[in-house]
Amino acid sequence: MGKTCLKDIIKVAKELKADCPKNIEEENKELYISTDSREEFDNDKIFLAIKGEKFNGNNFSLECYNKGCRYFILSENIEMPEDAKVFYHNDTILFFIKLAREYRRRFDIPIIAITGSCGKTTTKELTALFLSTKYKVLKTEGNLNNEIGVPKTIFNLDDSFQIAVIEAGMNHKNELLRISEAIESNTVLINNIESVHIANLGSIENIALAKSELFNNTKKNATAIINKNSNQAYILIEEAKKKNLNIIETDIKEIIKIDNETFEYKKIIFKHNLIGDFNLSNILSAIKIAEIYNADLKECSKILINYKSPKNRMQIMNINNCTIINDCYNSNPSALKNMINYLSEREEKKKIAVIGDMLETEPKSEFYHREIGDLINSLNNINVVIACGNYSKYIYETVNCEKYYFEKAEDSICKIKEFIKEKEDTAILIKASLGMNFAVIIESLENL
Repeated sequence: MGKTCLKDIIKVAKELKADCPKNIEEENKELYISTDSREEFDNDKIFLAIKGEKFNGNNFSLECYNKGCRYFILSENIEMPEDAKVFYHNDTILFFIKLAREYRRRFDIPIIAITGSCGKTTTKELTALFLSTKYKVLKTEGNLNNEIGVPKTIFNLDDSFQIAVIEAGMNHKNELLRISEAIESNTVLINNIESVHIANLGSIENIALAKSELFNNTKKNATAIINKNSNQAYILIEEAKKKNLNIIETDIKEIIKIDNETFEYKKIIFKHNLIGDFNLSNILSAIKIAEIYNADLKECSKILINYKSPKNRMQIMNINNCTIINDCYNSNPSALKNMINYLSEREEKKKIAVIGDMLETEPKSEFYHREIGDLINSLNNINVVIACGNYSKYIYETVNCEKYYFEKAEDSICKIKEFIKEKEDTAILIKASLGMNFAVIIESLENL
């Protein structure tokens, strides 16, 4: 991880009108930033305390001091020893973001920022894969796509990287506005707008506006890539125009589908192993970025077949000759509909949907879950539904097929195993929001 320096810390502190320690020497001194009090500390590390819903980093500042730390960024007026150099500001996350901005400015490389309601991780991974045919690429790892994760990713830049692909997520207004300051992107991709986090944002129009916040703080002559086929595309285009961005619209019609694993783009044949036609839009978005940065599309077509989905995201597993479609990382109405349709299109004789709650869908949670039940009824070939969670009870009540209901994910495991042990020609979709802890189902099945 790269280092900040006292000079940048003082600059950001003055910008934020934060309280600064007196008599700071060695302004060029470089410091690693840590947000984790469990780490080892010495005089070359600064502790940045984050106050969250379940923890308060300020409470561990003295512990860090006792380990050897002498530099601190805190949001509460903790009494510290005299030789501790403490910067106080009520929003240490914003302080972190602005420090990442200063660090990003040390590197004259293009950064691509990617957001969207569904498939942004897949698009980020595909973009990094394609660009890797020409560049050394830094990319967001895991789920580090929020106000804390993005600065951490930026601080992973070093002189060896030629380009970076940063995933940016949000669930509230102004999050992407803040995150955009750390990235200062050259290209912004918004791959779609769906009713995700609608409980916090109120309407799909507000979701589009919140996503378009990533158009802020871009570099000169930056480009916005917008999915023409998405909901609320017109809002995204209007917002990009307000920021004077160059606009590229993607259109799924640019792709000629040959079969479920093959398509043609600009007379080049691409083979892939991603599931569902909905992923073609994600691939197209990544191709557009590859074109902007002059990657060889023929090389991209060769490497695409090697792509493997990240853990718990549209993974195909084979357990006791039963096909498990593991998509338990997260869920929302659009993504769940896509996966239900994909399950319906599969060739197995028996199709089972194990579904958990789609969270952050209030106040329309009942509507969205009953809508999934209606979809299953209309398809008429989903044989079994196993529903888990308070909201998923609405799915259970709506479907007409063989069905089972459980309050918690772990309670459903025995029933799922019964179907697997039948060793029939079966496909089982397992999908829920992350907070439903469906990973315990996968872990149990892997041990069969």
